[in-house]
Amino acid sequence: MKEKIVLKPTNTNYLFKFSIVTAVYNVAPYLSEAIDSILSQDIGFLESVELILVDDGSTDASGAICDEYQHKYPENIVVIHKPNGGVASARNAGIAVARGRYVNFMDSDDKLTPDTLSSVYDFFIEHDKEVDLVSVPIFYFEQKNEPHRLNYKYASDKAQVIDLTTHYSYVQMSSASAFFKREALNDHTFDTSLRYAEDSKAIMELLLENPQYGIVPQGRYLYRARTSMNSALNGSKSHREWYIDCLKNYIFWALDEAKSRFGAIPDYVQYNVMYDLQGRFKVDEIPETVLTPHEKTIFLKMLFDAVFQIDDHIILEQKNLSMELKDYIMSIKKAPDSGTLQFDDKSEDAWFQYPDLSTGHASSYQLRLTSMELMKHDILLEGAAKIYLRFPYPANLFLRITTGHTTHMVKCCFREDPEHVFRFNGQKLAVFLKFTAVIPYEMFSGITHIEFCWDCDGHTICYHSLHRMSEFPLAYGQQKLLLNKKSYYATLSSQMLTFEEATPVSKLKNHTLSVLRRVRKICYLK
Repeated sequence: MKEKIVLKPTNTNYLFKFSIVTAVYNVAPYLSEAIDSILSQDIGFLESVELILVDDGSTDASGAICDEYQHKYPENIVVIHKPNGGVASARNAGIAVARGRYVNFMDSDDKLTPDTLSSVYDFFIEHDKEVDLVSVPIFYFEQKNEPHRLNYKYASDKAQVIDLTTHYSYVQMSSASAFFKREALNDHTFDTSLRYAEDSKAIMELLLENPQYGIVPQGRYLYRARTSMNSALNGSKSHREWYIDCLKNYIFWALDEAKSRFGAIPDYVQYNVMYDLQGRFKVDEIPETVLTPHEKTIFLKMLFDAVFQIDDHIILEQKNLSMELKDYIMSIKKAPDSGTLQFDDKSEDAWFQYPDLSTGHASSYQLRLTSMELMKHDILLEGAAKIYLRFPYPANLFLRITTGHTTHMVKCCFREDPEHVFRFNGQKLAVFLKFTAVIPYEMFSGITHIEFCWDCDGHTICYHSLHRMSEFPLAYGQQKLLLNKKSYYATLSSQMLTFEEATPVSKLKNHTLSVLRRVRKICYLK
């Protein structure tokens, strides 16, 4: 199959509004769906869009599918067939022939919603002098249907220019969900020495020049979370490059480049780097088949050398890093002072105190409620409580049941859940303790509060982060239950379970609250 030759445009001679550069490698089952999402863009494919399909040495029918579409749209679709060289080299080959004013790098198994290009184009025209990059939110489909965890930056639902010097946590790492000015790209934008993080490095190069970019919530990038789980990112933890090369050629490049340009590392660079690093801290144990013992030592040294260059507040502000990992990282950074365990009996809490900061409070660790069964004489409650193992191991888990001026303690039976153990580098950091508790109906009267606590070295810790699992019968809010032939209104909050005996006054109160909730819902929908 012969490579099609096209002329490269000058900066002012753009033949299309957009060039979509798609690296193609053995994606025959998905490729047509991806291409069709570009053909159906409401901006008008024929007059506005160039699609560059770079067949990176596919061994399935992907190359033939590319050619088939090129024959149907010879003026709009360019096909390049090349030996396999990886996604970075494929994208660079596409950039070299791109004739659009703006360039995107949609993956060959993903999709764009029909109004994405028109929404991005309108934004660029309004803000063209301010930004070189525009981003749209990512939503998963196929194996899971949910928004990407970085979509918080689109929460206002407003298209706007983001200044990273103030909104440093608004990370953008995907080039597939981003749109670039063609003039801002060069023919070697993507670093071919990187198997992972080539997107992040390409974007960081632009943001170091101009720390502003646009966000357009109206567009959507649809990311296929494959059922087969065989994409490059899904298998990253099984490849040496993710541990060693990525740190060397992206993480330390970004830190060193920022220091050389600005004399210090801006918060947005630090936040981006820490976001990328956090995945390494979520590896329970590095497989011996991936890194040799010597390479593992090198990797761990590099990992903490990078972390030592990141400010404490950036680490603690990470939205997807668990509390135990934040404290573990701090205990390494602050060594030999590894933090002093502090108790506050008044607030029933504990934490580790360092000279200049404190880390996650024990009360904030999650307690999951999984089931509640109404028996003949009592309630059977089941759940799981997370324990950070730097705290003294619980002597007891117990429920504190308060009715008026009377308080009862109900001990829980508990054991470690082997399926929910949290480790780093083989070290056990946290566990979930599965528990059961039996509460006699005779303890319920009037208004009854149930709190979940544990005994930590003689100090009581009260959980303030209750979460209901899908199988737990009580939703947040109120539900009417019959306990021992008496009606109660049961309420679940983040701090406790509350049972209120149904009386004429409570019935009126709860009816009023129910009406108010419905009114608020109607007003919200309007």
